[in-house]
Amino acid sequence: MRNTHASNIASAVADRGFTLIELLVTLTVLAIIAFAAAPSFSSLIATQRARNASLDLSAALTLTRSEAVKRNSSVSMAASGAWAGGWAVTAGTEKVRSFGPYDGISITASAGNSLSVGNDGRPTAGSLTFQVAPSVSPQAASTICVQVSGTGRVALVSGACT
Repeated sequence: MRNTHASNIASAVADRGFTLIELLVTLTVLAIIAFAAAPSFSSLIATQRARNASLDLSAALTLTRSEAVKRNSSVSMAASGAWAGGWAVTAGTEKVRSFGPYDGISITASAGNSLSVGNDGRPTAGSLTFQVAPSVSPQAASTICVQVSGTGRVALVSGACT
């Protein structure tokens, strides 16, 4: 009996590994799962791109305001063509910093392609908004409104600008 038991253990140890059929079935199942998950990843990437652009826009607006107060003069922020093409913060002829461009993003401003902030930190044109959304199939959850109040305070709000 001992020999039979020992030979069963030896044959079980020798049978380790995968057969070619088991490997192909496993790879097929993994491929099906990966293709099913791909659309949700593209939506996640588009939402993250919109979030990153809105955070950069908020940072640029805050930088514009702080530079205006620090320099005690007007500082401007202007789009490079369209807002999604990027923008630059300038103080007179000096470029303080540039941002962008942003692929797959649509940015709609409520007032033109530039803004100016006075030495008191307030936008010269009053309050304004920037609506940031993925350019491909924007969803309400992935749209972000960057609001600049008349006092210069910057806020990010989920959803479309109203």
